[in-house]
Amino acid sequence: MVAILSTLALLLASPCLVLVGIWIYHLRTATKLCTALGTMGASAASNGFLTELGRCDQCLFRTADGVTLRGTYVYHRAARRRGVLVFCHQFGSDRHVAARYVSRLLDEGFDLFAFDFRNHGMSEPMAGYTARAWPTEFEVLDVLAALDWVAARDDADPRGVALMGLSRGGGAALSAARGNAGVWAVVTDGAFVSQWLAAVNVRRFMPHVVRLAPVLRWVPGFLYDFYGVVVLKVVAHKAKHACTNLAGDVRGVRQPLLMIHGKHDRTVPVELAHRLWRHVPGRPRLWIVPHGGHNSSICADPAGYQRRICRFLKQHAASPAERAAERLAGVPVGQEGRSPLILPAARSPIPAEDEDPLCRGEAA
Repeated sequence: MVAILSTLALLLASPCLVLVGIWIYHLRTATKLCTALGTMGASAASNGFLTELGRCDQCLFRTADGVTLRGTYVYHRAARRRGVLVFCHQFGSDRHVAARYVSRLLDEGFDLFAFDFRNHGMSEPMAGYTARAWPTEFEVLDVLAALDWVAARDDADPRGVALMGLSRGGGAALSAARGNAGVWAVVTDGAFVSQWLAAVNVRRFMPHVVRLAPVLRWVPGFLYDFYGVVVLKVVAHKAKHACTNLAGDVRGVRQPLLMIHGKHDRTVPVELAHRLWRHVPGRPRLWIVPHGGHNSSICADPAGYQRRICRFLKQHAASPAERAAERLAGVPVGQEGRSPLILPAARSPIPAEDEDPLCRGEAA
């Protein structure tokens, strides 16, 4: 009887042992693949400079670890200001890509602050750091520094700001928003959990280099998730820059959240957006754009895209007391007619010198 049980256990364990052996043998290949994908990003020109949108300020500000970043603050084009939006661009791009997303928001009374992440645009490059397609603690520090700079302005909004981020910038925005009372809403487009994406890429590309590809197609997804975590940890350890734990961070995001994702996203499969949505408390809004790709959902319907974002931000820009007062007065929430804000005094920002034209673009 003991011999039979031992034989059965060996038979059951053999596939697992074979799988572990295959993965260990190909770990170097998987890490090279993950490293290559992490630094890829084809750029395309953005629609215009932020300076073309209207009155704006250029600035320099420092992060907590001493890196100097550049930003542009664009003023609203309405009678009164509704709120402030801080924009976080995607990997391989710069702050000027925000121009195509915010035209309607400026007309509706929102100020915009967009900045270049470190090692991007005209911000200072960090010595010994190679930016990758997934967010690290350094991108989160950049977002936090941007929030501090906006909060230090003389005209700072006492209610705080909204955050919007694309792809990697969306992940950094979510991590920065966790438990942050200075953020009242978040919008993401194409945000993803790095470990999950690594697992997807391993499952997608490893069969091309592994002889036992038919066997790997039958491996359960949770095993790929585990292997993806291992591969990404190895890559991050070699790079000495760990990626964020976005799956854990989003559990602390209590602000209203609008998640946008392209249905035909070939870089970050749409199922990862559904999975991330299930991790956020309170089930945020998830808009799957029918003909959208990665960082291109706005191209499917530019006017509808901006209209949806504007409606979401207008809904949450007003405080509960303001919304109640407007309902009693018969004024639709978010419409003009509120009293001007009395803003607290704060230290003045440091203006930056005029900028040279930049090569701007979007990346995957």
